[in-house]
Amino acid sequence: MISAVLHRSAGLVPTFLVLALLLGPAALLLARSRELPRRSLLLLALALAGELTATLFPTGRGGGGPHAICALGSDLDFTLAREEGRLNVLMYVPLGLFAVLALGRPVLVGAALIGLTAATETAQALLPDVGRACDLGDLQANSLGALLGIALGCLGRLLLRRRLRPGRRELTAAPVLLAALAVPVVLLHLFAIGPAPVSGTADATAEQRELAAKDAESLFGPGAKVLRTQYSRDGYGNDRLIVTTEDSSFDLDWPTGRLVGLVGPPPGPAALGSLQQARAAADRFAARWLPGAPAPELAEGAGQYGSHRFTWTVGSTVGSADITADGRVVLFQSR
Repeated sequence: MISAVLHRSAGLVPTFLVLALLLGPAALLLARSRELPRRSLLLLALALAGELTATLFPTGRGGGGPHAICALGSDLDFTLAREEGRLNVLMYVPLGLFAVLALGRPVLVGAALIGLTAATETAQALLPDVGRACDLGDLQANSLGALLGIALGCLGRLLLRRRLRPGRRELTAAPVLLAALAVPVVLLHLFAIGPAPVSGTADATAEQRELAAKDAESLFGPGAKVLRTQYSRDGYGNDRLIVTTEDSSFDLDWPTGRLVGLVGPPPGPAALGSLQQARAAADRFAARWLPGAPAPELAEGAGQYGSHRFTWTVGSTVGSADITADGRVVLFQSR
């Protein structure tokens, strides 16, 4: 993860400069001894210094506390919906680009960079004091960035008319290198690092925002203005849309659109109406949001703001709604 970049930690720049001063001269020496392009190799060293700084610079204890854990099951779509996921892609583009421009070995570069991101995520899991969290979604994003960079590097070499065709030795060495890097990583994840569920929030897509706006008007009437919609995944793998309006909020299951929770606007002065009106509103609410639900039951005790509380049971799901005498829903929960 590159949360250190997002939080602009004060020690990032000095750390990057120290790494650049170590890796830069080494790159120039390698370029001289192997007759490699100095500029490309130097830029590769700077990109590597940036990757090491952004991913391993200590920011405080994080991850799974004293236990080494790694988030599993994060799909690439969810990762790319987050700003940090997109930055993870961009971070590996220059590594792939400059490595191919300098070395001209795209297959070997691909194997090395996949091994690098796997080792980085493993180190984040094993070193909780660096304040990062291991996430296989980050590995996917980094690998995508590396492939994009490699493609750009191949294009660059073709434009510069430099040799690019992978040789037999490269095609043989790449799997060996990848295996040498992958075997210890896999063993560590099997015996020293525990799996953890994926959680977090991401930017909502246009389709998700459209659903949120439509349901906001259905819940609160025409003109209900949605201020923010977030796509969230909890620690149990449930996908949710968290929708905030001017004076209320509600949660939807994604992609089914099922209403999970609601906090409506507080009512004004004591609502005029009757229990019959509240029950009729409960029936309409259930017909729209709890299809197949039986007739609501009136729970003992008052709901919020002196409202009536109604409950439903649909299979293993129990829902409750606090509805005022004039038929407004002020609270809904399901579990």
